[in-house]
Order: sequence, then structure tokens, then C-alpha cells
Amino acid sequence: MTKHLECAGTAKCVAQDGSSRHRVVVSGIGLWTSLGEGVETNWRRLLKGDSGIAPIRYWNCEQYATKVAACVRSPGSPVNDDPDAIRQGFLLFESVVGEAIRDSALDDGAVDLSKVGLAAGTSVNHLDWRQFRRMIDYLEADRPALDAQAYWRHGQADAGMFPQTQGELVNRHTARKYKLGGPSFVADTACAASAHAIGEAFRMVRRGETPAMIAGGAAALVRPTHILAFERLKALSTSADPARSSRPFDRDRDGFVMGEAAGAVVLESIESAQGRGARIYGELAGYGSSLSAHTLTDPSPDGGAEARAMALALEDAGTEPEEIAHVAAHGTSTPKGDLTETLAIRRVFGRHAGRLLVSSNKGQLGHTISAAGVCNLVTALKSIQTSWVAPTATLRSPDPQCDLDYVAREPRRSEIGAAVSNSFAFGGQNAALVVRRLAD
Repeated sequence: MTKHLECAGTAKCVAQDGSSRHRVVVSGIGLWTSLGEGVETNWRRLLKGDSGIAPIRYWNCEQYATKVAACVRSPGSPVNDDPDAIRQGFLLFESVVGEAIRDSALDDGAVDLSKVGLAAGTSVNHLDWRQFRRMIDYLEADRPALDAQAYWRHGQADAGMFPQTQGELVNRHTARKYKLGGPSFVADTACAASAHAIGEAFRMVRRGETPAMIAGGAAALVRPTHILAFERLKALSTSADPARSSRPFDRDRDGFVMGEAAGAVVLESIESAQGRGARIYGELAGYGSSLSAHTLTDPSPDGGAEARAMALALEDAGTEPEEIAHVAAHGTSTPKGDLTETLAIRRVFGRHAGRLLVSSNKGQLGHTISAAGVCNLVTALKSIQTSWVAPTATLRSPDPQCDLDYVAREPRRSEIGAAVSNSFAFGGQNAALVVRRLAD
């Protein structure tokens, strides 16, 4: 790979075409998962190997094949027994954006918030459960169709009942609450959504369109309709044992566990962050995206599309494969997905693949869908900051075809100079991010 950026010791990089790019750093983080609220709580519990996966309590799931999930249920949580998953995902995102702003001191007056943008990743956000529930009462007796006239005539379709996607809610309300007036957009690319949101926001800061962007994603899909949909796709684990239900890279893995979470990062030009003395977690240096479109649910057969996303991110960062020490893996615990990711890593890193520390947090957090990308990025940044790599905590019987170092069961002490964060989604939508320790 030929490096095409010159960045060391400067606030800007010079691209191969001679254009100038702002270097982008992460100056704030917010995170809320089934392990608890706050980045430090989550990081401490991830290193301990704690799990947020437990039996489903939201509803009686006796007739469902799925018995466990990773739900956000801490004191003061905005997620409660209201079945409206769209609203709950929005409330979680609003909360972590606030944490990220406070963590970065972005509201200290040194940055004009009217120029700071917001990017959110969402998915499966088109189902308004409140409306769906009311519509059932107006099904025609002789066929499974809605009596629309009766539904309207009896006042059920009031203005508040029209569908609102989570994307509309997260950006409109969150931006208003924190007085953000910069660029705003939503990425709806399934399990890669928050990674795509972060990657595109990164590009905006790098081009100098805004001094800072807040980017991330949220998901709260542990609801009957969503669980049923993923069951029909045969994507979910059928194990009722929380300790054995999500087992990334394990020979006995049988699917993923649905998880709820939200995360956000403050992406800021290095000039802005250093100028106001902000703490810097690391530099976001590269972003790559690809599409395989093999099938709706399956990854590419040989890992080629997933490898292309990683290779593009490395090229974008001007980073050689041998400089990467850690891969925050997508690692969903699906039979095809974990094998494909292993093949993709070997394609990109060659002989160096065996020296990488590869780990997945989904045995502890479940698969947080549109929040998965930001959860992975946060763990990669914390590994760089703390020199600890969180484990693949539930890996007990390694799949012989998954033949990398997955940091099984216990965390690993290691100096991490640079890391790749992977996100691979249904529909073949892939994103990879490269983060590294800020050079002196």
C-alpha cells in the first residue's frame, strides 16, 4: 500500500491530489448499553467480562424462540415498558450526545455550537408500534385489511399518530436540546449505520465544513415485532442461557442476541480541540465503505467486500496494515458472519493477521444494530487510551476456521498505536474506521 497523506506534526494532511485536509480527533464520548450508563462504567465492565445479556422481561416471550436480550434497564433509564421502540432509541441517543458534549467540554463557549453538526445512525425505525397496535382494532372482519375510513372517522389517526422515524426524532429534538446548528443527517444502513454516520461526519470535519460534528447511533429493538422479524430471518440465537447465547467466533455459535444501546463521539478538527485544551482520545484517520449486495442477510462468500472496506480505510488513513495492532471486530456470533470477517481480515493483513488482537464485544452487549459501529469505535479508542484490549468474553471453544487471536475470555495488556473498527450490515453494507494514537 502506498501512503498518500503527510500529517506528522501538522494540523492538516496533504492528500495525493495536493488538497489540504484537517486532521480529525475524538474529543468526547458518550455511551449507554446494557452494562450501564457512561463510558467508564462500560469500559470497566467490558474488561471484567461482565455481561448485559439476560432473560427478556419486557413481555411474555414463551411462544418465541428467542428468550434472552441485552436490555438497557438501569435506574433512571429512559427505556421502560413502553413498547414504542422509536421513542426509546431517540431518548437514549439524546442522553449520550449530552454525555459526549460534557466529556469534551464542547459547551465551554470556545466553540460556536451553531456551527456544530449532528449525524445519527438508525435502523428498523419505520415501525410505529402505537399506531400498529391501534390499527388492529380496525381490521376488517372478513379479510386482513384495514378499514381506513373507520380508522379515520373514529379519530384514531390524530396528528400525533402519524409515523415518525427515529431518524427524524434524534436529529430534530437532540439538535434543539443542545442548540446545535451545523450540518445534520441520518444514516439508515442497518448494523453499519452509526459507523457510516461517523465516517461521513469525519469527512465533513476533515474538509473544513464545520469545526466539529457529533456522530453516533442508537437502537432499542427488543420489542415483539422486531424480535419476530429477526427470528423469521433465522438470525437470532435460540439459546435460553445468557452465558451461551452470544458466542462470537465459537464453534457452537448459533446467532446473535439483540441488544439495546446508544453511543456518540465528538469529532473535532485538531486545531479546534488543541486550541481550547480539550482531552483527545485519539485521531480518527481513515474511513472506508463498500457494498457486496450478495443477499439480504448473508455477507460476501469470500470476505472480499468486507476486506475492501478495511483496505479503503487504511488507504484513506495513509496507514500500512502492519501498523494496526487491534481490530474491534463486528463479530456478531453468526456462523457465516464470523467466518467471513476472519477471511476478510486475512485478505487485508496477510501474515500480519496472526499478530492482530481481534475482539468482539457482542458476547457482552449483544448486537446493538445501529449502535454497533459506535460501540466498536469506543472500545478501539479506549484500547488506545488505556493499553488494554477488551476480551471476546464468551469464546470457549474456538472455531478451527476462525483462526485468529480473538483475545478469548480475558482482557489483554498491549500498547495499541492504531486500530480498525469494523461494521458489516445486512444487505452487504460495510464500513471500517481507522483510529490511532495522536502523534506527538
